Amino acid sequence: MARSRARERPFGMEEGVSIVVPVYQGERCILECIDSLLRLDYPVSRMEIIVVDNNSTDRTAERIRSRPVRYVLEAKQGACRARNAGWRRAAFGLVAFTDADCVADPQWLRELVKHFDDPRVGGCGGRLAPMPPTTIVEQYVIYKDILSQERALRPNPLSPPFLITANVMYRKSVLEQLGGFDEVFTVNGEDADLAWRAQWQDWRIVFEPAAVVHHKHRSTLNGFLRQVRSYGAGTSYLFWKHRRRLGFRTRIVLQPYQELLSSLFCIPFRLIFSRDTFHRFLSVLDFLGALNFLIGKISASRRLGIRFY
Repeated sequence: MARSRARERPFGMEEGVSIVVPVYQGERCILECIDSLLRLDYPVSRMEIIVVDNNSTDRTAERIRSRPVRYVLEAKQGACRARNAGWRRAAFGLVAFTDADCVADPQWLRELVKHFDDPRVGGCGGRLAPMPPTTIVEQYVIYKDILSQERALRPNPLSPPFLITANVMYRKSVLEQLGGFDEVFTVNGEDADLAWRAQWQDWRIVFEPAAVVHHKHRSTLNGFLRQVRSYGAGTSYLFWKHRRRLGFRTRIVLQPYQELLSSLFCIPFRLIFSRDTFHRFLSVLDFLGALNFLIGKISASRRLGIRFY
């Protein structure tokens, strides 16, 4: 590994970047995402945009084809499959990923690319800035810092640092070496799995706060709770796959249980004494979030036959 990496020359600005955007049922948001990518401050001849339609049944395909981007259809459902279908068609040596509900700043690519002059860097993630909230649920997700690149990169005994794929760039050679995203992750966790495996192969992952992508959070309670259940299930799949490497056979993580109980205790006080709507329902959302995270986690652990609660 070290010998082959020494021969790999730094990735300069004369090279190109393939941008991969997976999308499913994204007719409402995909054009805003694509148009932000078409406005990037980056040489057009050194950039391509690959939008992978994950078998949408709305007008997503029509919207994609109305723009000068590469359209790819991935009929098998799953974000991992869509991302893999995209990067495997990439023409360039760097592959950037973002999501259909994101809008990139004009300098996004330039800020990420500069880190690949270091041949030890395998992946670089940028900052996920929230779009202005329009509902209490969106305000809550921002307040709790739930989707945060900085938070994902904080070391934790059960979660080594990782990069969120809504704003990330990898070398294509790293993706080829690792086999891309593991398609066993049908719910969540594939971004952490990929970043962990890259680091365990001695690649560095780095953070660039100036590489900004604006993300639209879930706006409805049902959408938010589905997402949180998916996060819970994803943690179980990560533990199931990497429990030997992480050094655990059985693990009970107390934090969500503590949050469940403390929020339940606080609910009546906040409902009575809070002066604004957001803080009045803050503990209710804490309780529902912790409960749904545990539902997703425990259900997945039972399916996988692991003792991870």
